[in-house]
Amino acid sequence: MSNESLAHRPARNWPSAGAIVFEKLQLRYRENLECVLKGVSAVIRPAEKVGIVGRTGAGKSSLTLALFRIVEPCSGRILIDGEDITKLPLYDLRSNLTIVPQDPVIFSGTLRMNLDPFGIFDDATIWHALKVAHLASFVLSFSNKLEHQLSEGGENIRYGVGPKAVVENINLVTV
Repeated sequence: MSNESLAHRPARNWPSAGAIVFEKLQLRYRENLECVLKGVSAVIRPAEKVGIVGRTGAGKSSLTLALFRIVEPCSGRILIDGEDITKLPLYDLRSNLTIVPQDPVIFSGTLRMNLDPFGIFDDATIWHALKVAHLASFVLSFSNKLEHQLSEGGENIRYGVGPKAVVENINLVTV
C-alpha cells in the first residue's frame, strides 16, 4: 500500500508556523545504495533563517529533496508544524512549500503572470508582496508596472531581482 493511500489531509492553514524537525533522518537515492544522509537531527524554529553549508556531496541538496519528498527517507522522519510529511499527500505538501532556485526561472510574459501564474491574487496582494521583497519601487520604474513584458529568462531585467518576489501564502521557503 502506498504512502499516498495512507495519507491524511493537513489542516487548511498548514503550515501555520513553519517549524521543521529532522529526526534521525536517513536518506538514500535507491534501495541498494549507501545512505547520503545518516542520522540527521535538527530543529528549525518558526521564522528562523538557517543556512546549510558543507562541501560538495555533503547532503545539502539532499535535505531539500527530502523536504519535498522527491526522495523518500529510508528511516527517521521530517515534521513540519508537527505533521510527519510522509503521511501527507504530495500535492498538499508541495503546494504549501516554496523553493527559490539559485538561478531564477522567468517566463516570457508579463511581470504579473510571473508573480502570480494562476491569477489568484488581486493587485493589492501583489503590491504588498513586492513591498515586502523591497521591489515595489523597481516595478514602479516600468511604464506598464505589473503588465511590463519580460523576456524568457528575464534578460530585460537586472539579475538578482527575479527570485525575490513570488506571491504565495506559504510559510516555508527554501533557497
